[in-house]
Amino acid sequence: MLANPQIHATGLPDGREPTMDFLESSFFKDNGPGRCLPTPAEVRALSGTDQARPQPLPVRFEHLNLIVKFGPHVAIAEAQCLWVIKRVLRDEVPVPEVYGWRIDGRDVFIYMQLIRGETLKDEWDSLSIANKIAVCDHLRQITTSLRQVEQDPNDSFIGSINRHQLLDIVFKGEPPGGPFASVKQFKDWFSRLPWLRFPDSENIQDPYRTFLPDVGTIKLTHGDLHQGNIIVSSTRPPRVLAIIDWAHAGWYPDYWEYCKTAYTCSYDGEWRIRWIPTFLTPRPEVHEVFAEYTRALGVV
Repeated sequence: MLANPQIHATGLPDGREPTMDFLESSFFKDNGPGRCLPTPAEVRALSGTDQARPQPLPVRFEHLNLIVKFGPHVAIAEAQCLWVIKRVLRDEVPVPEVYGWRIDGRDVFIYMQLIRGETLKDEWDSLSIANKIAVCDHLRQITTSLRQVEQDPNDSFIGSINRHQLLDIVFKGEPPGGPFASVKQFKDWFSRLPWLRFPDSENIQDPYRTFLPDVGTIKLTHGDLHQGNIIVSSTRPPRVLAIIDWAHAGWYPDYWEYCKTAYTCSYDGEWRIRWIPTFLTPRPEVHEVFAEYTRALGVV
């Protein structure tokens, strides 16, 4: 990988397009130019009654090496993120190859590579200490590569990959926020969210705001790096085959990846205490404040 590669929001595929096919992807190369991605109607038919859920389960097309993530809460930004990570970081950060997208009514359909492996969540307890070290060593390589990516130096912001609002589940149900021009601007917004539900919220003094640092770098962040989103091989020693579910990804303060990763697991668990610090720099002092805000927002 080139040192400090850059991602420019202006260089992403046009998210306003209702239909997008990445003809250079392996789907079209392997299946021939006449092969089309399944239509939204075909995906919905295979989903059956599951499509009525707020977030339907992805639909698999095994013979096409294809999986389709769809629903009213799926965002084009996730497909753009997969596309640019594969293009810029290649195998340094393994992600499913994205083949295209469709917008149909309220639903977005993202067509991507079916990764054949097991979740780290399902495999973890059966791994030896040596194999756990091997997985975390690989995760450290992956997160290090991801954090070396830089923004356009003339367009620094905190927001989703396509320079739109933040998509992290922490902000679900809150007024849309972002993009923000600085870390301080983001912190000012984030720290006010728990107080918006109170009368005269502007006059409430937030006791935790001073503990949020106003300085720091902005990093490309997965935002949901729990064991269920890490696909590993069944061979030993295991290898990380892909990091999936980039729905929350974007440009965030440098501590956000650690805080979110630590927040998605047991506070006193071995994964958080022993293993996460082997692939992400611990930020316990910020995490404590972060946890106060997320609890106040009702995030579980």
